Amino acid sequence: MPYELINLTLPLIVQEIESVLEEYPEHPYQVAFSLHEFRQKLIAQVLSQVPNQFAIAGEPAPVRKPTPRHASHLAERLYLDTVVRGSILHILRENAERLGALLLEPKHPELLASR
Repeated sequence: MPYELINLTLPLIVQEIESVLEEYPEHPYQVAFSLHEFRQKLIAQVLSQVPNQFAIAGEPAPVRKPTPRHASHLAERLYLDTVVRGSILHILRENAERLGALLLEPKHPELLASR
Protein backbone atom coordinates (compact mmCIF):
# COMPACT_ATOMS: atom_id res chain seq x y z
CA MET A 1 0.00 0.00 0.00
CA PRO A 2 1.47 3.39 -0.93
CA TYR A 3 2.11 5.85 1.87
CA GLU A 4 0.60 9.30 1.79
CA LEU A 5 1.29 12.28 4.04
CA ILE A 6 -1.90 13.83 5.38
CA ASN A 7 -2.08 17.26 6.99
CA LEU A 8 -4.49 16.84 9.90
CA THR A 9 -4.51 20.58 10.57
CA LEU A 10 -5.84 21.61 7.15
CA PRO A 11 -9.50 20.59 7.66
CA LEU A 12 -9.55 22.42 11.01
CA ILE A 13 -8.13 25.56 9.38
CA VAL A 14 -10.66 25.47 6.54
CA GLN A 15 -13.52 25.03 9.01
CA GLU A 16 -12.28 27.90 11.18
CA ILE A 17 -11.88 30.20 8.17
CA GLU A 18 -15.45 29.46 7.07
CA SER A 19 -16.74 30.06 10.59
CA VAL A 20 -14.90 33.36 10.99
CA LEU A 21 -15.87 34.63 7.51
CA GLU A 22 -19.55 34.06 8.34
CA GLU A 23 -19.19 36.83 10.95
CA TYR A 24 -17.79 39.32 8.42
CA PRO A 25 -19.84 41.40 5.97
CA GLU A 26 -20.46 39.81 2.61
CA HIS A 27 -18.69 42.61 0.75
CA PRO A 28 -15.73 42.73 0.54
CA TYR A 29 -14.72 39.92 2.92
CA GLN A 30 -16.88 36.95 1.93
CA VAL A 31 -16.82 37.92 -1.74
CA ALA A 32 -13.03 38.32 -1.81
CA PHE A 33 -12.41 34.97 -0.13
CA SER A 34 -14.95 33.19 -2.29
CA LEU A 35 -12.39 33.64 -5.09
CA HIS A 36 -10.24 30.49 -5.21
CA GLU A 37 -6.91 32.29 -5.41
CA PHE A 38 -7.53 34.42 -2.33
CA ARG A 39 -9.05 31.54 -0.36
CA GLN A 40 -5.89 29.53 -1.04
CA LYS A 41 -3.68 32.46 0.00
CA LEU A 42 -5.65 32.75 3.23
CA ILE A 43 -5.36 29.04 3.98
CA ALA A 44 -1.60 29.11 3.28
CA GLN A 45 -1.13 32.21 5.44
CA VAL A 46 -2.91 30.60 8.40
CA LEU A 47 -1.16 27.24 7.96
CA SER A 48 2.22 28.98 8.03
CA GLN A 49 1.44 30.49 11.44
CA VAL A 50 0.09 27.52 13.37
CA PRO A 51 1.65 24.20 14.38
CA ASN A 52 0.67 21.52 11.89
CA GLN A 53 0.04 17.87 12.65
CA PHE A 54 0.57 15.16 10.07
CA ALA A 55 -0.20 11.49 9.70
CA ILE A 56 1.00 8.92 7.23
CA ALA A 57 -1.82 7.00 5.55
CA GLY A 58 -1.03 3.35 4.95
CA GLU A 59 1.28 3.08 7.95
CA PRO A 60 0.13 1.25 11.06
CA ALA A 61 -0.51 3.71 13.87
CA PRO A 62 2.24 3.55 16.48
CA VAL A 63 1.25 2.91 20.06
CA ARG A 64 1.90 6.12 21.95
CA LYS A 65 1.63 7.10 25.53
CA PRO A 66 -0.82 9.97 26.00
CA THR A 67 1.05 13.21 26.45
CA PRO A 68 -0.32 16.03 28.58
CA ARG A 69 -1.43 19.05 26.60
CA HIS A 70 0.31 22.26 27.57
CA ALA A 71 -2.27 24.64 26.14
CA SER A 72 -5.94 24.34 26.81
CA HIS A 73 -8.34 23.64 23.99
CA LEU A 74 -9.93 27.08 24.51
CA ALA A 75 -6.55 28.82 24.26
CA GLU A 76 -5.80 26.94 21.03
CA ARG A 77 -9.18 27.94 19.56
CA LEU A 78 -8.69 31.58 20.54
CA TYR A 79 -5.21 31.60 19.04
CA LEU A 80 -6.48 30.08 15.79
CA ASP A 81 -9.35 32.60 15.66
CA THR A 82 -6.87 35.45 16.13
CA VAL A 83 -4.56 34.09 13.43
CA VAL A 84 -7.45 33.70 10.96
CA ARG A 85 -8.71 37.25 11.58
CA GLY A 86 -5.23 38.71 11.29
CA SER A 87 -4.59 36.74 8.11
CA ILE A 88 -7.84 37.98 6.55
CA LEU A 89 -6.72 41.57 7.08
CA HIS A 90 -3.19 40.81 5.89
CA ILE A 91 -4.37 39.20 2.63
CA LEU A 92 -6.83 42.03 1.96
CA ARG A 93 -4.17 44.68 2.59
CA GLU A 94 -1.52 42.85 0.58
CA ASN A 95 -3.86 42.46 -2.41
CA ALA A 96 -6.00 45.59 -2.08
CA GLU A 97 -5.36 46.96 -5.57
CA ARG A 98 -5.89 43.66 -7.32
CA LEU A 99 -8.98 42.78 -5.29
CA GLY A 100 -10.43 46.23 -5.89
CA ALA A 101 -10.02 45.78 -9.62
CA LEU A 102 -11.47 42.26 -9.56
CA LEU A 103 -14.47 43.21 -7.45
CA LEU A 104 -15.30 46.19 -9.65
CA GLU A 105 -14.66 44.49 -13.01
CA PRO A 106 -17.83 44.18 -15.12
CA LYS A 107 -16.78 40.71 -16.28
CA HIS A 108 -17.61 39.41 -12.78
CA PRO A 109 -21.34 40.23 -12.61
CA GLU A 110 -21.87 37.60 -9.89
CA LEU A 111 -19.57 39.60 -7.61
CA LEU A 112 -21.31 42.88 -8.36
CA ALA A 113 -24.74 41.33 -7.79
CA SER A 114 -23.78 40.38 -4.24
CA ARG A 115 -23.07 43.98 -3.27
